[in-house]
Amino acid sequence: MSRRVRIGAIYRKELINILRDRRAMLAMIIIPVVMYPALMLGFVGAVQSDEAKLRSQTFVVETPTLEEADNLLARVVIARDPNAKDQPTFDIRQGNMPLSMLGDEVQLRVELDVSPQPKPFPERLKVYIAFNEVNARSRTAMEQLTASLGRYRERMTRDSLERLLGSRPLMVPSTEPAVDLVLSPVSIKTVSTATEQQRGGWALGLIVPVILVLMTITGAIYPAIDLTAGERERGTLESLLATPVPVLHLVMAKFLVVATIGLLAAFVNVLSVGATMHFGGLTQVFANAEAPVQFPASTLPIIVFSMIPFAMLSSAILVAVCSFARSYKEAQTYVTPVIILALVPAIAATLPSVQLEGILLVVPVGNMVLLARELFQQTCTWSQVVIVLLSTTLYAAAAVGIAARLFGQEAVLFADAGSYRTLIQRRLMQPSPAPTVAQAVVLTALLFPAVFFINNSLFSSLLLEDLIRGLSWLAVVHFGGLFLLLPLAVAVFFKIDLVGTFRLRLPPARAWLAAVLIGVSSWAVAKEFIALQARVVPSSAALQELNRVLSEGVKDVPLWSIVLLLAVIPGIAEEFLFRGFLLSGLGRESGKWTAIIGAGLIFGAFHVFVDKIPMAALMGVLLGYLCWQSRSLWPGILAHVMHNSALMVLPNVPRAAEWLGLTSIESNPERHLPIHVVIPAVVLLLAGLAILTTLKPGQSSATNSFPR
Repeated sequence: MSRRVRIGAIYRKELINILRDRRAMLAMIIIPVVMYPALMLGFVGAVQSDEAKLRSQTFVVETPTLEEADNLLARVVIARDPNAKDQPTFDIRQGNMPLSMLGDEVQLRVELDVSPQPKPFPERLKVYIAFNEVNARSRTAMEQLTASLGRYRERMTRDSLERLLGSRPLMVPSTEPAVDLVLSPVSIKTVSTATEQQRGGWALGLIVPVILVLMTITGAIYPAIDLTAGERERGTLESLLATPVPVLHLVMAKFLVVATIGLLAAFVNVLSVGATMHFGGLTQVFANAEAPVQFPASTLPIIVFSMIPFAMLSSAILVAVCSFARSYKEAQTYVTPVIILALVPAIAATLPSVQLEGILLVVPVGNMVLLARELFQQTCTWSQVVIVLLSTTLYAAAAVGIAARLFGQEAVLFADAGSYRTLIQRRLMQPSPAPTVAQAVVLTALLFPAVFFINNSLFSSLLLEDLIRGLSWLAVVHFGGLFLLLPLAVAVFFKIDLVGTFRLRLPPARAWLAAVLIGVSSWAVAKEFIALQARVVPSSAALQELNRVLSEGVKDVPLWSIVLLLAVIPGIAEEFLFRGFLLSGLGRESGKWTAIIGAGLIFGAFHVFVDKIPMAALMGVLLGYLCWQSRSLWPGILAHVMHNSALMVLPNVPRAAEWLGLTSIESNPERHLPIHVVIPAVVLLLAGLAILTTLKPGQSSATNSFPR
């Protein structure tokens, strides 16, 4: 039975068991679908009804003297708007209620200070209003009285201007009222360019993304608990692990069930909330707009697709956390901090000033909330979508690896302090020929945001100021520290065989020949692929600016230093991480092509720029195949360094660049290389691949412990 069939069978069995539990489905899906619309409609309706009820009440206003009461009443009567439907009603009386008693019985206390002025100027009126801010009736009365006095002020201003201007000749057109011209010499009219869908998306983006994240997590809680702590409480966990099925396959099937239920709950709830806001008129209320709004239905498929990696991430985390619980009650205690930790970045991402850019593109949970908001508002770019999905998928893979690692441990089976120590104390760890999938993917997942931060801050700032200094820092911190030394340190700490993991043994001679052929030709094939890609998807402005800065900066820098910093060091460091640590970890528990393609895709994702990801991923697959067939890292390093060196050196050699057609490509990336360059490059690349196919993975100059 194949891996896919085995996982599929377990997945279907667990999913059917979950769906048969009517109470669970009722709590996870049916109740929220009915409850949230009822709560939202009821809450908004109650608020609007309460506001209308407050505005229609009679408000009691006290003044220190009867004369002030009559004076205030006269001004309120003058300020009445005959066209308004809801006119505020005031009961103005003389009284001396203490200010601390303002509230339900007496809402306002008003004092008037009237100062007569020489004609034709109007009298000066100062109004002092005392109200209770925490009392709804008092606060509403203050707002209504302030609005009435504001209309009175406008009317008095207009009357005064008419008296002042009536005695003076005015050089204005007869069609232009003189008073309006004096009061409003500048006419301002604003026009919103937002479409109806963007206005509706803005309103939905205020609340739906957080609900989306929360519902995905809460929908996955019950199946995560039932499939982990529930197995232990029912006494079936030990017998399940005793079956002739790899632990990774069991965890993958359970994880897929949890992710399916979580995604289903999120999808149904988003449809329910979105339909309620649109058909219930709440979109207009949240948008606070008089212009028409429209539900952005076209963005829903993209949002649902974007939620798949997040559902995988949250489900894997819940499965890993619940694996430690011995009962339902204990598991519920464990998932509470997970919900709180997820809500912190989710709520922070709802702030209007927080934008989907920079390091926030790779912040878990927060990036998904921001992406959903930007998708609703139709203001995001495809590069942002790709980076968020890639980072979340990588985090999800790491979480799945951790869950698989934990599920079969004694710490999970017996849940005692002694068994927990075997997970964290080095002296209790057993030597391993290669890293586990969890160790390999978790390391790369932790490196991804760090690399993204370096590429967006350290690299850009230092590169523009001082090229050599920027490239040196990049080589030391990025490649030397993170890609080379960190994997070595992790391997040493976890007692992983360095020679087998990083494939440090020498390969056969044919592998060296294949590496040379690939290194000599791959750069030209890559240029052709980029030219074809540029015809379909134009190169981004950020990448073009980076290429311009590099091409101009290297002119005054010794060529050997450019080759060292941009070709040799990156080639060595990237091979140690991706074709060494990562490929060994993936190959330990998966097939050949699964490991090679997986490592290649992750290698492509680390190149940050969306334009570079496809070509980098293909190059990663090619180098992964080279290392797998040769059973050694050294041919991959040679081919990688030669590939990078060709891209750095050839454009800076005038005669070679002209013959190879690189001078025209520099100004126009859509242009192709000459045919006399492309055909030999393709032939050499195919020759290198043909040599690799003749190598058997076990053929090496020495015995290699690389797992099949």
